[in-house]
Amino acid sequence: MTTLQQRPTSPDEQLDRLPVRAPRALLTAVERPDESPRLRAGVVVASVVAMLAVGFWGLDRGSMWLDETATYTVVTRPVHQILAVLDHIDLVHGAYYLLMHVWMLPGGGEVWMRVPSVLAMGVAAAATAGLGTRLAGARTGLVAGLLFAGWPLVSYYAQEGRSYALVTGAVLAATYCLVRALSGGRRRWWWGYGLAIVVATTLNELAVLALTAHAVTVLLSRVGWRVWRWWAVAVLVCGALMVRVTLLSLEQADQVAHTAAIGRSTFVVLQGKFLGTSPWVLTLALGLVVLGVAAELRRWRHHEGGALAAVALPLLLVPVAALLAVSLVHPLFEVRYVLFCVAGLPLLAARGVEVLAALAARATSRTAVGWAVAGLLVAAVSLAQLPDLRHERTVGSRSQDFAGAAAVLRAQAQPGDAVIFLPMSFRLGALAYPEGFAQVDDVALQKTAVRAANLRGTARKPADVRAAMLERDRIWVFGTVNLRVKSTDKAGTNQMAVLDEHFVQERRNVVRGVEVDLYVRKDG
Repeated sequence: MTTLQQRPTSPDEQLDRLPVRAPRALLTAVERPDESPRLRAGVVVASVVAMLAVGFWGLDRGSMWLDETATYTVVTRPVHQILAVLDHIDLVHGAYYLLMHVWMLPGGGEVWMRVPSVLAMGVAAAATAGLGTRLAGARTGLVAGLLFAGWPLVSYYAQEGRSYALVTGAVLAATYCLVRALSGGRRRWWWGYGLAIVVATTLNELAVLALTAHAVTVLLSRVGWRVWRWWAVAVLVCGALMVRVTLLSLEQADQVAHTAAIGRSTFVVLQGKFLGTSPWVLTLALGLVVLGVAAELRRWRHHEGGALAAVALPLLLVPVAALLAVSLVHPLFEVRYVLFCVAGLPLLAARGVEVLAALAARATSRTAVGWAVAGLLVAAVSLAQLPDLRHERTVGSRSQDFAGAAAVLRAQAQPGDAVIFLPMSFRLGALAYPEGFAQVDDVALQKTAVRAANLRGTARKPADVRAAMLERDRIWVFGTVNLRVKSTDKAGTNQMAVLDEHFVQERRNVVRGVEVDLYVRKDG
C-alpha cells in the first residue's frame, strides 16, 4: 500500500526538487487506480457531515455545568474586563475567551456558545478522514472519519463550551499538514503546519504535547536533515510565541492544584474516557485496533508501508505518556488535555476494518462486498456506542445542573431570603442563571465577580458574614450534594457553623450535582 521514495540518483533530479523535500524516504500517499480525487474528497465531506450531525444532535442539554458557566460569564464581559480576569485566573484560556467574546457579540446563549466546538470537531473529522485516505486508502479514510464522528469522547467535547475541541481540530489539522509536508509536499504545507500548531498552543499551551508525537512521526519517516530543519523551525516559532504566556501561566499554577496524583484510578478513567463504558465497544474497538496495528507493523517489517501506524500510534500514545510522566512529579493529568490523542483509535480501528474488508473482497472477488463489510463493522461499533452518545445529551452527563438548581430556587424562594454558596465557585450558577436568584440576597458577597476581576467575586469577612446571616430568618444554601465543605475552606466552615448553631434545615432539593436547601431560624 504505502511506498517509500528513494534518494534521487542524479544531481539534476535533486536540483529539481523543492528545498523542503527530504532527500530520503518519506510518507507517501497510497495511490489506487479505483480511487479518484472526487472519491477522496467525498470521503472527507461525508466525515464532516457525520460529525456535524452528531455534534448538533441534542446540543441543547438544558443546562451548563461549572466549567461552561466559567466560559459564559467571562466571554459575555467587555474585553477590558476579560483582560482583567486573565491577570488573576485562566490565562491559559485567554485566547479562547477572547475568540468566544467575538463569537458571542451577536448574542445567544449556551447553545450558541457550543457551536464553535461542533465546527472544530468537524475540522478534526476532516483531518482524520484525510489522514486515513492518504495513508491507507479511501475506504480506511471513510471508516476513520465516521468512527471519529461517533466516538463518545469526541462527541462529548464537541458539545462543550470549552477550548478542547478547538485544540483538537487545530492539532489534527497540523498532523495532516505534517504528513503532506513529509510526503514531499510543497512549502505551503510547512507553513500550514506551523500555523496550526501555533493556533493549538495559543488556545491551550498543553497542546505542545502534540509536538512529541509529531517528533516521533518525523523520526519514523526516516527523513533527511532538511526536513528536520523545517520541523524545528516550526517548533521554535511556536515556542517563541508561547514562552511569555507559558511563564505567566505558571504563576496561576494553583488552578490545577486539585488534580489528583497518578494512581490506578487514573488509568481506569483514561480507559473509560477513550473507549467508553460499553464492554462491546471495548471488545470490538480494541480488537479492530489490534488488528490494524498488526497489519501496519507487518507491512513496516516487510518494507511495504506502515505509514498510518507511524502517524496514529505516536499520536495515540506519546502525548499521553509524556503527560503521565510529568504528572509523576507534578500532578497535571486530565484526559481533556490530551483529547486530540483519541484520533489514533479510529485511525487504527479503521485499518483493522480495512483488513477484514479486503479479505472479504478478495474471497468473493467483489469490491462491493468489501465496502459492505466495512459498513457493517462501522454500524456495529456505532450501535454499541449509542447509549453513551444518548447519555451525553442529558444534564446527567455533566457534573452539575445549574439551570435545574436555579429553577428550584426561583420557584421556592421568597423576597428577602438570603443565599450562600458552598463552595464559592458555585456562585457561577447565579451568574449564568441570574433569573433564579432574583429574590434572594447573597449575604456573603463583598465584591461582585466583575468588580473583583475573577469568576466568583470576593467574600466578606467571616464576622460580617456571620452577622448578616443572623439578621435573616430564611437562608438558602446552594452547594454540593450533602453540602460537603473542605477543611481548607474557612469561609464555608464558618457559614456551616452558623447554620448548625442557629438554623435548622427545613427543605432539601437535590438536582444533578447541586443541593439547594432551605434553612430557617431555630428561634424564628
